Amino acid sequence: MFVQLPLKIGLREEVCFDTFIAEEEGVVLALNRFQQTLLKSNNGEAFYFQGESGSGKTHILQAACRFMTEKKSSSVYLPLGDDSLPLIPDVLNGLEQTLLVCLDDVEKIIGQPEWEHALTSLLMRSKELGHKVVLSGTTPAGNWPIATTELTHAMMSVLPITLKPLTNKSDIVLAMQRHALKLGFELPLEVGNYLIKQFSTDLQELLSVLRILEQATFVEKRRMTLPFVKQILTKHS
Repeated sequence: MFVQLPLKIGLREEVCFDTFIAEEEGVVLALNRFQQTLLKSNNGEAFYFQGESGSGKTHILQAACRFMTEKKSSSVYLPLGDDSLPLIPDVLNGLEQTLLVCLDDVEKIIGQPEWEHALTSLLMRSKELGHKVVLSGTTPAGNWPIATTELTHAMMSVLPITLKPLTNKSDIVLAMQRHALKLGFELPLEVGNYLIKQFSTDLQELLSVLRILEQATFVEKRRMTLPFVKQILTKHS
């Protein structure tokens, strides 16, 4: 079961490994290995997904938690970069008992000794128990302003995987189409191309538009056609 902390942190409905698109073969292979590792017990591996905003780090972490939930295994997702959450270092204590712990925007806590001690403890105890820890951030771990030598040593056994935002328009449309299917509707190719032309190639921005369209199709009981999309977007402009 997915571990629900008192903070009630949930997962986005359409986020899973099937809706993630990677353009580089090396990333595809790394993600396949990562997914296979989630199925293995008692290997205690840790991963660090690094990339700029929009590269899919949060997607991967939440997809991993959803994957574990589907396998009836325990997982925790914590967005450390969310300033609205009253997070303190103690929140990491005991999480090593969970089979998978995902810490998003981990750089937020780097440079703070209390947090670093808690993170080091989590990494070491999880490894001893054979459980997995997945981190995300925007810069290489080697560039972190780490305050404690213990964390520096602990990070040496964490496997880094670099992600990059999608740039190929056909891949961006494919990503939108897969998200749409998970939301319960089909996104025609001409609509996907139109959205890119009207907005941008930023997938996160496009997915926000997609959710508006998803709500509109549900309320008005209409198919996702280009005339209907133009009509809806005109109302929201």
